[in-house]
Amino acid sequence: MIALWDTTATEVVTALASERQSAGGTSGLALNLVVIVDEKGEREAEAALTLAAQQHPCRLLIVVRRDNHHTDPRLDAEIVVGGRLGPCEAVVMRMYGPLADHAESVVMPLLAPDVPVVTCWFVPPPHCAAEDPLGAFADRRISYSARSQDPVATLAVRASDYNPGDTDLCWTRITYWRSLIASAFDTATADAASVTITADAADPSASLLAGWLGGRLGIRPTIADTEVVRNSEHLPAIKAVSINLTNGDDITVTRDEAGHTQLRRTGFPDRSQILNGRTLGELLAEELRHLDPDQPYAAALSYCTDDAVSSSVKEVS
Repeated sequence: MIALWDTTATEVVTALASERQSAGGTSGLALNLVVIVDEKGEREAEAALTLAAQQHPCRLLIVVRRDNHHTDPRLDAEIVVGGRLGPCEAVVMRMYGPLADHAESVVMPLLAPDVPVVTCWFVPPPHCAAEDPLGAFADRRISYSARSQDPVATLAVRASDYNPGDTDLCWTRITYWRSLIASAFDTATADAASVTITADAADPSASLLAGWLGGRLGIRPTIADTEVVRNSEHLPAIKAVSINLTNGDDITVTRDEAGHTQLRRTGFPDRSQILNGRTLGELLAEELRHLDPDQPYAAALSYCTDDAVSSSVKEVS
């Protein structure tokens, strides 16, 4: 590990090259991962990134914005290659003063060549991720609407400024729900007549699930607001999804506080499984598995906010 205090971008680039050489050099980097965190969430972010890096060897560039009211710009950097942050090349950059608003001037020289760039915000996302200086050069931009002051309202902002490559960890949170519900329709013989989602109405994941179901089934789901258990990220967890079919059959998925989930379908045996809430690191690791535009997310975001996200999104894969 190398620690540099009150340093410059040039010195950080030189020190990173030196640390890579001392560690015997690394190869096989899958991507550059640029992560924006605040001082309060730094420890939680590092734990999540360590888990994600175990599955996706990367050059990890962590931007910690600290005292923005500091009159003089200052950069403190910590360089770790194959250390506490997992099998990656990591640079933790703590930025003070005006430098915190121009972090791209330090980040861009540190990007590994010839591999994709993913930018992730563990803080409230910017107004337009694709136009943010740290998102403009990224192939994929991952925000987390749940970190916003008004998460559901943030979805409308995400819809208005959507660009291919944008996605949201609140969408990733419902992957298992979408898989389970989709599997139930393998045996369905009629269209859906109504859909009810039992969840906290302030949960952005519930809104995105409603958008996905609405777009796929052609009807507008109802969110039945209720107090629900909190998942491992201390966020509301969806409690149930009920679908009534036009032939009178029902499809219901329920989840209790212990994570036990039951799928009930008219005329079929019940199916049970554990659907635990996933950690921030597990959600991020899933998102890093694919770098193509997330069309299902775009369509769900469009439907749940009544916004035309992109005229190019004609169908949900």
